[in-house]
Amino acid sequence: MTRRSHELSRRDALKGATAGFIGLAGCSTSQQNGANSSTSTMSGEQTTFRLGTQWDPDSIDPLVKGWMLRKLNVIEPLTTAGYDASVEPGLATEWTASDDGRTWSFTLRKGVSFHDGTPLTVDAAVASLRRSFDSESLSSLPVKSIAAAGERTIEIETTTPYAPLPAHLTRPPTSIVAASSYEDGDVTEPVGTGPFQFDSWEQGTRITAVSNPAYRGRTPAIDTLVYESVPDQRTRLLKLENDELEMARALSGSAVETLKNRDGMKPVTYALPRTRYLVYDTTSSPFDDLNVRRAVMHAIDQQGIVESVLNGLGPAAVGPFPPKVTDWANTDLEPYSYEPNTAKRLLMEAGWKPGENGRERDGEPLQIDLWTYDNWELPLVSEAVQAQLSRVGFDVSLEVMDYSTVEERATDESFDLVMWANSLLWYPDPDRLTDFVHSEDATMFSGYANDRVDKLLAEARRATDADERKRRYDEVQAIVQRDVPIGWLTYITNVVGLDADIRGYKPLPTETCYHLENIEFGASGTGRSAGTKPNGSNATRRNVSEPGG
Repeated sequence: MTRRSHELSRRDALKGATAGFIGLAGCSTSQQNGANSSTSTMSGEQTTFRLGTQWDPDSIDPLVKGWMLRKLNVIEPLTTAGYDASVEPGLATEWTASDDGRTWSFTLRKGVSFHDGTPLTVDAAVASLRRSFDSESLSSLPVKSIAAAGERTIEIETTTPYAPLPAHLTRPPTSIVAASSYEDGDVTEPVGTGPFQFDSWEQGTRITAVSNPAYRGRTPAIDTLVYESVPDQRTRLLKLENDELEMARALSGSAVETLKNRDGMKPVTYALPRTRYLVYDTTSSPFDDLNVRRAVMHAIDQQGIVESVLNGLGPAAVGPFPPKVTDWANTDLEPYSYEPNTAKRLLMEAGWKPGENGRERDGEPLQIDLWTYDNWELPLVSEAVQAQLSRVGFDVSLEVMDYSTVEERATDESFDLVMWANSLLWYPDPDRLTDFVHSEDATMFSGYANDRVDKLLAEARRATDADERKRRYDEVQAIVQRDVPIGWLTYITNVVGLDADIRGYKPLPTETCYHLENIEFGASGTGRSAGTKPNGSNATRRNVSEPGG
C-alpha cells in the first residue's frame, strides 16, 4: 500500500470517529457547525475538489511559496485576516503589548496538533517563528527576539515600538510548521495544523492535499483537494466547462455572462483590496516632472476603462485602498478627473509643445515606454491607456513581458511607466503603504522620496491608538495623491467560476485563505467530481531540490 492510500484509509477511519466533533476553527472565521460530515462522505464516496489559478507551485517551502499553502489552509499563522480585513485570532487566541510597545505576548491555542500527530507546543512555535524571521522573507521587520515565556505564551520583542506586528503575523511565511517539515534545513514536506494536510506535489504544476480528520474545527467535506496551475484564464474557464475543475479563479469580467448562462456553472464576484496602478520613474525624464505625471492622470478615462474594457467591474480607483473593503481608505481624496484639455495644458506648462511629429521639448520627443505583464487584464487596460495618452501627445510604446522580467528590469534599470496590479492589504494593515512610498523601504521602484511621508509612516508604526494611526495614514494617502509617484487606476473585482453544485463558499476579500473547509457539495451530496481521482493524484512526493515535472 502506498503512503497516500494508507493515509486515505486512516483518514476515513478517523473521520467516522470525529465527524461530530466541534472545535475552534483556526483559519480566520471558519464557520462552527455541528455534525459536519458531508452527505458524500456518509454515503462512502470520496469527494475531490480541483481548483485552478494562474500561479505555479514551484516550491513547497513556506518561506518561498507559503502563501499558496496558506490559501489551501494547510498551514496556519498565529493571527489571521478577517472578512472585514481586520486581524483575528489564529493559532494565538489573544495578544497584548507592553507599555513601551516593544514586547508582544501571544497566547497559544490549546488542543492543536500538527499533521504528523505531534502537539503544537510553545517550543515548536518558537522554533518555527525563528526560522521565519531569520529568513529574507521577513528580514525587513524589526523583530529582535522570539522566546517562550511560559507553557502557552510566546514573546516577540521588537527593536522599536511596532503596532502592525499582529497584522504582519498573518503573513504566510510566519505560519507555524512542525520540525518534521525539514531535513538538513530544506523543506521535504510542509507539516502544518490546518483542516487540509499536504499529500503530494508536482513541481510547477500541482499540489494535492487531503482532509485532516483530526482537525480541531470543522472537518472538510472535501476529501482530496487539488491545486492546479493553469496560467491562461481562458483555459481555466474551459477546464471548468469541461468538468476538469470545480473552481476557476481570477477570470476576466467577460466570463461572468458565460458563467451565468452555462448549465453547471456559476460566477462569484467580490471586491478585492487589490488595485491596478501606474508606477512612474520619478527620477528621470519625463516623469521627474510632477506636471507630466498629473497630465497622465487627467488623460486617462478611468471610468471609461471600467465600463468598456473591464465589463463594468472596477470601480475606478481614487486612492490605494477600496473604501468598500477597508476603513483605512481616506475617503476625502480628490480624484483626477478625466480632462484631456487639462492634461494638454499641464504638458505645455512642463515645456512639452506640439511639433511636426508630436510633442517635444528642446528637440526631444515625448516618447515613453509602458511595461506590463499578462495578469488581471493588465494588457487590455494598458492598451486603453496607450490610446488615451496618445490623444494628448504622448508617443507610447507598449511592451508586455513576464512578471519577473518586468520586476527585474524596473528594479535594475531606468524606465518610464509600469502598469502593475497588487494587493494593498495582503496583510491587513496600512503599514503596507511603506512598500509603495517609503524613500528607503519601498519595493515599488518609483524612486519617490518625501520626508513627511517617511515621518508619518514611522509615527504610525509606533502609535497604539487606531485613530492616531488613521490620521497619519490618511495624510500619507493625501500626499501621495498630490505627488503622484503612483497613479491609482481601478480597484479589482475578482471573478471566480464555480461548480453550480458547490454551496457555502464565502470568499475572503484579502484572499489569504480560500476557506474551502467551509464548502459543501450539492443536495445529492456530490459535486461533479465526487468519486473521481485527479490526474496525477498518485504522484510521489518531491523534495524541493528535486527537478519538477
